[in-house]
Amino acid sequence: MNKIWENYQKGMAVFDNCHSPTVQSQWLALKDEIGEFVREPNLSEIWDIVHAAGRLLYKIIGIPLYLLAYPTVRKHSQRFEEYGCIRSFRNCEGKCCGKNS
Repeated sequence: MNKIWENYQKGMAVFDNCHSPTVQSQWLALKDEIGEFVREPNLSEIWDIVHAAGRLLYKIIGIPLYLLAYPTVRKHSQRFEEYGCIRSFRNCEGKCCGKNS
């Protein structure tokens, strides 16, 4: 469990360093996740929406509600451990700044 949290925190720090987590960027990320769910509804996308909404709320109220989306936290952790980026290969913009970018 500690390895999951450690990789998640590292991965999010790397991602946030390259993609500034502003209220506006978090809002756009939430809208993107909702759009992905509309195009392809599934449970994984719901967790991604909860994670994105939690990141937005964290910017506004300072409570890390995004951690409630454990399936997405675990997914980001695994991706960061595997290839140094929290994003999927499909959605990576080539700016993830991870160890293998």
